[in-house]
Amino acid sequence: MMNKWTSGEMRIHFNLKQTRESEKLTQIMLVANLSGGRVRVYTRMRVRPKHWSVADNRCSLAGRMTRRERMGLENINEQIERMAAMLHEADNHLAMKGEPMTETMVRRVMGEALNGGKRETRPLPYLHRLAEEYVNGINRKGRRGHDSSVSTYLTALARLEEYERRRKTPIESFADFDKRFFADFTHFLYSYTYGREGQRKHYTQNTIVNTLKVIKNLLHRAYDNEVNTNDYFMKVQTALAADVSEPVYLEEKEIKRLAGVRTLTDTEREVRDAFVIACYTALRISDLRRLNEAVIQNGVITMYQTKTLERVEIPILKEIAPLVEYYHERGFPVINKVTANRIIKTLAERCHIDTPVSYKECRGGVSAVRTVPKWQMVSFHTARRSCVTNLYKRGYPVNYVMTLSGHRSMQAFQRYMRASSKEVMTNFVHLLKKDKALSVR
Repeated sequence: MMNKWTSGEMRIHFNLKQTRESEKLTQIMLVANLSGGRVRVYTRMRVRPKHWSVADNRCSLAGRMTRRERMGLENINEQIERMAAMLHEADNHLAMKGEPMTETMVRRVMGEALNGGKRETRPLPYLHRLAEEYVNGINRKGRRGHDSSVSTYLTALARLEEYERRRKTPIESFADFDKRFFADFTHFLYSYTYGREGQRKHYTQNTIVNTLKVIKNLLHRAYDNEVNTNDYFMKVQTALAADVSEPVYLEEKEIKRLAGVRTLTDTEREVRDAFVIACYTALRISDLRRLNEAVIQNGVITMYQTKTLERVEIPILKEIAPLVEYYHERGFPVINKVTANRIIKTLAERCHIDTPVSYKECRGGVSAVRTVPKWQMVSFHTARRSCVTNLYKRGYPVNYVMTLSGHRSMQAFQRYMRASSKEVMTNFVHLLKKDKALSVR
């Protein structure tokens, strides 16, 4: 059987995007040699290189394989023949009129060939289904999704739908997620405003980058499911500059002040106590909600972290020992994240944690330095950051602190450690003096 197709001034063949990794699905690419040059068109069909015959220009049916695999390869070969026949017919038609085959015509014919079979899945409904099923799915690292991630995914998709509505350009195909789309969508996010009239705001850079990360993640899942064959999303950079924001931490004297603040309701008291416990355990709010499931004995809290599924053993420091004992007997409160973050700001303001804090904020692509009272920037994640920083400032080895917090890399740990270089040096000198390591004259 012929493995090259020639008609008029056009000569075509099919090959693979990559052949080094024999087990990795890779796209089949059409290469058309025209009188005016060479044209490459991806076919959206993917095959493992070990099943591809370079000599025959098609899938090889030799060797042992399942019936399903064989049927899939046969189907690909049929589509290759159909594409070649359509191109041959178009070239002959043009030749009869004395016109050459052009790159535009090759791409048009291939578009008709690709869309002539099964209708491609509409992207947005499919991505919505992926987001809603995320909690029950397994990601590429072999881990299940979390409930908290589902709302994040759906929020990002809502921004994508708003983009589609305002631009009045429907996203009909996964092929639409190309370079032009990502550039325009990013510009849309930077220029988008929300909030009440007279108090309009732009998205922060963190929000924009996280939205792009979510869209990339969903497109990758669609790609892994072989629904999406467009892999441009892999080229989109979503690295965030380290100085975009300056999250705060509470010094130990501020934590003590907060621990003694007057509370007006049982809910305020429970939120305050949970926050203080987090300040000395580095537990996330998702883990605080599961403390009733933890093993607490011999001065240690043992549990699996909700986010990482890492097993951690957390020593109960003397500052929180009475609180842990009290709630261990009566049951730890299961607090609502939104409510708890609102209350802890109120309590921080009530006990005058109001030192002016300056931070860099980027909204709508414009950076500005803002100054606010410290209590405005306090949230439950501040407690985790405070624990890591304060234990580090006490002089405990980094690897001990990382074991307690569950951080698996120094890079991740450093994002939480907020001590200034001056504070670190002061503590370092103190330790050197304690060990009599300094040469004092």
